Amino acid sequence: MIKTGKFAAALLCSAILTACSQESSNQPVTESSAAAVAISRADAPGLSEAYAKLRKQQIAAVDYELSVTLDKNGKQFSGLVVANTKFNGALKQPLTIDFAGGSVESVSVDGAEVPFKYNGHFITIQPEHLQGGEHAIAVNYQHPYSTDGSGLHRFEDPEDGNVYMYTDFEPYDANRLFPHFDQPNLKAHYTLNVTAPQDWIVVSSVRENKIEKDGAVNHWHFPQSAKFSSYIFSLHAGPFHVWEDDADGIPLRLMARKTLAQYVKPEDWFTFTKQSFAFFQPYFEIDYPFKKYDQVIVPDFNAGAMENVAAVTFNETYVSRGKKTQAQRMRLANVIAHEMAHMWFGDLVTMNWWDDLWLNESFATYMANLSLAENSEFDNAWENFYLGTKQWAYHSDQLPTTHAIQLPVKNTYEAFANFDGITYGKGGSILKQLPYYLGKEEFRKGVSNYLKDLSYQNSTLSDFMGHLGKAAGKNLDQWQQQWLYQAGLNTIQASFQCENNKVTSLTLTQSAPEEYPTLREQRTQIGFYNMKNGSMVLNKAIPVLYKGEKTQVTDAVGLPCPQIVYPNEGDWAFAKVNLDPVSVENMSKHINDIEKPFTRLMLWQSLYDSVYDAKLPLDEYISFALSNAGSERDINVVRLVSSHLGRAYSYLNQVAIDNAKRDELQLAIENFAWTQLQQAAPGSDAQKTWFSTFTAVAHTDAALAHAKQLLQGEMTIEGLPLDPDMRWSLITLQNQYLYGDYEQAITRELAKDNSDRSQLNAIAAEAVRPQAESKTKWLENILQHRDNFKLSQLKYAAYSLFPTEQSEFFEANAERIIAALDEVNRSDAPEFVGTYARLFPLNCSEKGVQQLSEILHSGKQLNPLLEKALKNRRYENQRCLNMAAMLSNGREG
Repeated sequence: MIKTGKFAAALLCSAILTACSQESSNQPVTESSAAAVAISRADAPGLSEAYAKLRKQQIAAVDYELSVTLDKNGKQFSGLVVANTKFNGALKQPLTIDFAGGSVESVSVDGAEVPFKYNGHFITIQPEHLQGGEHAIAVNYQHPYSTDGSGLHRFEDPEDGNVYMYTDFEPYDANRLFPHFDQPNLKAHYTLNVTAPQDWIVVSSVRENKIEKDGAVNHWHFPQSAKFSSYIFSLHAGPFHVWEDDADGIPLRLMARKTLAQYVKPEDWFTFTKQSFAFFQPYFEIDYPFKKYDQVIVPDFNAGAMENVAAVTFNETYVSRGKKTQAQRMRLANVIAHEMAHMWFGDLVTMNWWDDLWLNESFATYMANLSLAENSEFDNAWENFYLGTKQWAYHSDQLPTTHAIQLPVKNTYEAFANFDGITYGKGGSILKQLPYYLGKEEFRKGVSNYLKDLSYQNSTLSDFMGHLGKAAGKNLDQWQQQWLYQAGLNTIQASFQCENNKVTSLTLTQSAPEEYPTLREQRTQIGFYNMKNGSMVLNKAIPVLYKGEKTQVTDAVGLPCPQIVYPNEGDWAFAKVNLDPVSVENMSKHINDIEKPFTRLMLWQSLYDSVYDAKLPLDEYISFALSNAGSERDINVVRLVSSHLGRAYSYLNQVAIDNAKRDELQLAIENFAWTQLQQAAPGSDAQKTWFSTFTAVAHTDAALAHAKQLLQGEMTIEGLPLDPDMRWSLITLQNQYLYGDYEQAITRELAKDNSDRSQLNAIAAEAVRPQAESKTKWLENILQHRDNFKLSQLKYAAYSLFPTEQSEFFEANAERIIAALDEVNRSDAPEFVGTYARLFPLNCSEKGVQQLSEILHSGKQLNPLLEKALKNRRYENQRCLNMAAMLSNGREG
């Protein structure tokens, strides 16, 4: 899955009772231990690891026969599931069947109805009704359609009234489609039949083998599937537009709702899909294990995409209503490759429990980028990895909520909270450096053997590392301890001495934060740069295996004395870089003379890291960027610096600084973005990048007038046609500053474009207005009337309510927001919890830090996802205060 968490207070020990004291393990509970420890399942949502272990010990195998009836207009669907279950001997404890939020009409065992209990979270059957070795357990049920993207989500297109449905299950929502044993290590075969309106297409993990017409409905029959975990089972239905193709014998389909179809570029989707197949099959030495490959583009999706077996779902944000930039096309290629990598790593071989979620996602993250780098049109794939995924990882690893890559996961709520920058970004980054450590072919062979040996089974981290170590002939125990079981980000810095223009010594120093003192071992490259013929060029790159606090680099002795030394040349290592004083001075003089775009990218990032770490005053960075960024032509560097300027502008809204100085700096950023927009090559990606930055920083009457003129066609920029989403960014800007006919701008645009995307943008434009009535309206909708809205609508409002220049509106509503915390904390909808957390904006003040400290220290048992979000926000508030102090010191100095 590409992710863009659930809880009840009673669930912190979820399976609670004596089970809470058990240590996390991937091994199933033995019969003797199960008999010794009675595990009672808490009457609460979610699933604990302790109870999942017990159930794995109870059940030897299970297969499902599922019948589902769907309609266009109802609020719920009905189903019948038969779980053909083999048991590991006579049950000594009740059996529970996961089923959240539905209603149960009957339960039968081998055709005879049996008594049961249903608490809204799971069904309980007493052991005396299941005394044989094998039973067919049938449940007749109903369940509401979802409006929050989980389970079976229903979407009605406002443009043409068509209804579409899709499923999203990871980690623990498959039981919202049908009652079953919803844990990854109880893999099953699935036989599906669906009753649906006659004009609908129904999609699952296999292609249908029969469609029977019956009046206004069709009965779709799907043969038994391969064996896999239920969180990657799927059911999608609706009158989709379908494109078809073929990848060397693998049938391909691409689907989207009808009103979006005009914007889909199927040639890109199929090209990237075929390229991914062409890379993965020989790399893994295993043919694609499933019979077809469908890709379904769906609305209101909470994640970026989801790796359902042979029926991958994608968020509609991957469809642009205008011409895509190369970065957007690469983003699409990357997510296609990411989800396809899961077909082998995650779907064919699956983690035993959610403590290995990181390996599932990290591997797909790394493999997607490797696929693009070695078999696509994108020759800067690793630069994009550094720019996006790796910066996410570095940022996450410095937060107070950082954690070890491999960590215990007590329950499915904690699993949801772990879809983060450590699980995806850091894990993917350390897998990227493993081939440098083990050897590329050794790494590939270890992966291939792992997948071959464990096909259609569940695995653990030790299985994976064992196969890698065996292929490379290395013991990876120490590597695992350093990288997988210890949190924190190390920093490296090179220091050198020269005589007679030759290096006499070079030392690589490694440091660690006080709270995470582990020093690690890894390979890096040290790059040596000097001016030559007007360019700063790479003279030499020395591979180094470093460990401990200091590593002497003897291979550097005798080399020409460098002007810049970069200790992570080529981005081999996962480490933060501090530049030595000589390199800093020469970088500041020659940033635009550096020949390699990737090096410029990393040096610009190091410079901004110094701002974020409160080592370089924000105003000094802004002045440097405005003086140098205008000469940059590499699009990735442009993207990076423009994003930094956007963040700098937002920080200026909050930091304590003389108002005249603030106005001067913000006006300079606004003017720079407008100038770059006008000067960018017509039709270029840089032009779109600077347009986005301009709409983020425009605030003066002059800039807002330009925005209005662009929107109304009174001004044009050559090569920059405004697509519908760009128009909405201009309309939102008008509303953010109550400029001109801001209300009418929304009305006019909705009259032209009444799509759901436009309706969501209209909500954001209203919520962002600096008006008490707008804030009150949408806060009440989010906090009191959320059942009247789709989650996507609440998200758009929450994300727009409190931009950084509107701190007074947050302060006016802070008490109301905090008062709602207890109710939100009881919610079993993790997506809503995340939406609520966005109501706490950046608040660069002592009061902002104190407000969150009081919540966190109140003694309340907080939802893991909410607690994580609030801790991170408090940290960012304090960071902003530190930056403000540095800004003051810099000004006074």
